[in-house]
Amino acid sequence: MKFITEDDLRILFRREPFTSYDLPKGARLTPGGRQFLVDKKISFFDDPMSGKRRTPKPEEKKEETPKQEMSSQLLLLKRKTLQAQFLEAGLSLMERDVLLAEQVFDLERRLSFLGKESTGKENEFQSCTGFDQDNFHKPLEDCFEITGFHAQSEKGREIVLLHRLRCSVRELAAEAGDESFNPVINRLSQMICLAYGGKACQKKK
Repeated sequence: MKFITEDDLRILFRREPFTSYDLPKGARLTPGGRQFLVDKKISFFDDPMSGKRRTPKPEEKKEETPKQEMSSQLLLLKRKTLQAQFLEAGLSLMERDVLLAEQVFDLERRLSFLGKESTGKENEFQSCTGFDQDNFHKPLEDCFEITGFHAQSEKGREIVLLHRLRCSVRELAAEAGDESFNPVINRLSQMICLAYGGKACQKKK
């Protein structure tokens, strides 16, 4: 019986590198020869009688969640956080304006339905001189810029709360690339207009 040594394998590897090695018939590997193949990660027949190829065990790789799946999970968590902000704002408004608080709670429900089957309510909206059936689902600019002047007005707290919600929704919509948030954003703009200017729409044409 012929024994294949480490030196034999080194000579063969110098001549022409290889990734697998088949023992000649009737030959066996010496311990040093076997270790050489393992170190080089070269697959080989450990036992010619068994006919099974022994392949060095590759390093275990940790399973990673696909980036797309992680992104989807993160957006879902952010939407849940946004819904919590709406609930918090609604509670803050309860003592000041019950009707406005109810509208905020309604928008929170609309957020929970985004991406799901139609509930029959999502198409409801209040038209005004700035928003109508044709543009209510489109990304539109704010009716006017919110400043400290508006914050100090009679409905300043309500305006700032609604503006903060609008900014958060717009931010998530941009990150998700989802235009289904637009009706919520536009409805908040209407609510801000009504809080500041009564029934007059402040949107500039």
